[in-house]
Amino acid sequence: MNGLRKLTPHKKSLLLTALLENYPGAFITGYVLDAYISSYCVVGRVYKSPTYPDGTLILSEPITQVVEYTRRYLIETCEHECFLVVSFHSHGGRQSLEHLLALFKTAARLGSRYCLH
Repeated sequence: MNGLRKLTPHKKSLLLTALLENYPGAFITGYVLDAYISSYCVVGRVYKSPTYPDGTLILSEPITQVVEYTRRYLIETCEHECFLVVSFHSHGGRQSLEHLLALFKTAARLGSRYCLH
């Protein structure tokens, strides 16, 4: 609970909205705020995770799949973690994911196992 107290009211609202949304077939292992992509891994503060305390800064295992929903992205890693991106880091977070998606699209044309859905 300590990590939740450090959130601004706006970020608490974003997290609550994400928690109330439905993602059929997905077992979400964490909700990531201020997310960005670095070296094929997601970096950010994770909440509501069975593995990490709320507010922990994580560096995930390499990303293997990105599932795009209307308002959100689900990021799956090679360790079968499934993170929901609640918000992006203000300094290039969304752009870093867009760059990764472009790489995945190119890889898909070449028959790679990395993919975007």
